[in-house]
Amino acid sequence: MKTYYSILGVDENATPSQIKSAYRKLARKHHPDLNPNDQDATKTFQAINEANEVLSDPVKRRLYDQFGPDWKSFSKAGWSSGYDHYQNDSLRGDDQQWKYRLSLRMAAKEHERTVKVRGRSITLIIPAGVRGGREYIYRSCGALGEKGGPNGDLYVFIEIVAEPGWRLVGNDIYANTPIDLYTALLGGEIFVETLDKKVKIKIKPASQNGNQMKLKGKGFPQFKDNGPRGDFYVVLDVRLPSKLNAEEKQQFAKLSKKRKKTKTT
Repeated sequence: MKTYYSILGVDENATPSQIKSAYRKLARKHHPDLNPNDQDATKTFQAINEANEVLSDPVKRRLYDQFGPDWKSFSKAGWSSGYDHYQNDSLRGDDQQWKYRLSLRMAAKEHERTVKVRGRSITLIIPAGVRGGREYIYRSCGALGEKGGPNGDLYVFIEIVAEPGWRLVGNDIYANTPIDLYTALLGGEIFVETLDKKVKIKIKPASQNGNQMKLKGKGFPQFKDNGPRGDFYVVLDVRLPSKLNAEEKQQFAKLSKKRKKTKTT
């Protein structure tokens, strides 16, 4: 028969920090949101939560160490040898809400975030590809149940902060990218910041303002990265030079006259 210690993979003399570390690793691996339609993962996650709830509570852990699997019977019966006692009527913990504001870059990557729920710290796994304006449910991560009752759920509302100059359309990203007039006219190379890294792209000569170049597969991911990513569109924003000196103005004037003569011949 598995014990709470073996479920978490720790020794019976494990410190609170070791128990917390083991719980976090296992919860991340078996979280139902990362293992959809996997009943075994759901059962394992529930067992991990139960083991952690007992072993992370000094009173419950002492009762468990002394009475093993029967510890709840002693606690519900009002065992009083120096321990707190519990009532028979169990209550489900309250559901909680949390608003998470993050950048588009963060939303594109799976990451962890620790939140405080009724005085306890819970580490949430935020999947890649979460969407702004939506609510995600984390089962059993709300307020603790009372007297042996189940925990409540945590409802996480996602708000995504737009990156300057970027637009998210479906899973495609359109990024306004400034380039100078000379590069637009003569062509060249520029570096563009994408979700993951900087990418070097070539600019064709005589590129027009608003021209688009597609970087395939560099856009926003599907939820949990389950499927192909969108594309990243570089939208050229040609910037005209300002504060021209006398020589520069003269050169542009000569070029303008030459262009006009070419068109009339």
